[in-house]
Amino acid sequence: MSSEFFMDESCFACGVRNDNGLKLKITECDEGVCATINPPAWSGGYKKVVHGGVIATILDEVAVWAAFKQGYKSVTGELNMRIRKAMDVDQTYTARARIVNTKHRLIEAESTIVDENRRLVASAIVKLLRVA
Repeated sequence: MSSEFFMDESCFACGVRNDNGLKLKITECDEGVCATINPPAWSGGYKKVVHGGVIATILDEVAVWAAFKQGYKSVTGELNMRIRKAMDVDQTYTARARIVNTKHRLIEAESTIVDENRRLVASAIVKLLRVA
């Protein structure tokens, strides 16, 4: 794996130049990072329900950003996700992530998505590998 790490604006999850992307705006908050999510209509799997792969992408992205904000450049090695309830395309959600452990090249993060009433929608334990 190359140790070069490139941040650009074309990322599917956070890139502002990607017309087909989620355009997540991730900011620092509390113990890590957070992002407000308004899932686009195209992110649906079933009728107006966000596709599970898109949910996984959001959980993954905020985890990588939590590591990045702590000075770690990393890639995902493993993501264990649990979806608790449907995520609708016409609702607003908040994603959060924080680093819970670091050991050598391994970084472990927890990420969550909650609805407007702070009910848990999905969560993940994400194992990241430092690349630089």
